[in-house]
Amino acid sequence: MSPKTAKPVAFADRYQSVLVPVIFEHWARELIRRSAPQAGEHVLDLACGTGVVTREVAKLGLNLGSQVAVDHSADMLKVARRLGSPDAHDIEWLQAAAGALPFEDGRFDLAYCQQALQFFPDRLAALGELHRVMKKGGRVAFCVQQGLAVNPMLRAQARALDKHVGEGAGSAVRAICGLPDGDELRSLFEDAGFTDIEVESVTLSLHHPDARAFAAGAMGGMHTGDKLSGLDGDRIDAAIEEFLTGLGDCYDGTAMRFPHVSNVVLATA
Repeated sequence: MSPKTAKPVAFADRYQSVLVPVIFEHWARELIRRSAPQAGEHVLDLACGTGVVTREVAKLGLNLGSQVAVDHSADMLKVARRLGSPDAHDIEWLQAAAGALPFEDGRFDLAYCQQALQFFPDRLAALGELHRVMKKGGRVAFCVQQGLAVNPMLRAQARALDKHVGEGAGSAVRAICGLPDGDELRSLFEDAGFTDIEVESVTLSLHHPDARAFAAGAMGGMHTGDKLSGLDGDRIDAAIEEFLTGLGDCYDGTAMRFPHVSNVVLATA
């Protein structure tokens, strides 16, 4: 079905079906590999989106103390609850802002946050609130997107949206890369009270077998909302072609393989 005739898909569903398998499942596994959750631990997934980190942790089959996932978006949580996890039936899904977490002090042993810190209205306040709900010695694992210069997929997306939708749409992609500096990240975590802070630039090689399908879904399923809705079919097609051209060597005419570069932060409360 072409972009001209496809039925509208809810943003959160498109995010889950297009972006999560290609991008966010891989980062979730990377964060879990680096943090090694343990049986009995109480685990928080902050800004959980559609719940990919929580589901990946559940797949480990650990006898966790609890699993709690928080997001500000009711639509994202609706998808997360619907998907659930066959490996854990007692996950708690809560709607809350990162800067006002509904938990007592010292609740969690381990917390994850992937590709969301850059969107928090007050990053330091949110990290301070996370520090409050962590046990002393608790661990946190974040990944935060680096800049367009090292992320060709996002660079191509921003340029396509600038040209065919408008600079506001392209700016939404640039917001994904709104906290690229590792030193700034380290300072934020230090100021929030965390210690043993490690910030590492990490590159994952990601792949989609149908770059055209990914383009249509990705620009309609971004963190910052659907940027193609309201366009006629010809303008959507033009934006997709611009995206594919902008991928350069990352596109072989059918599939795409691209580096996705983020800072990974590990720290102790």
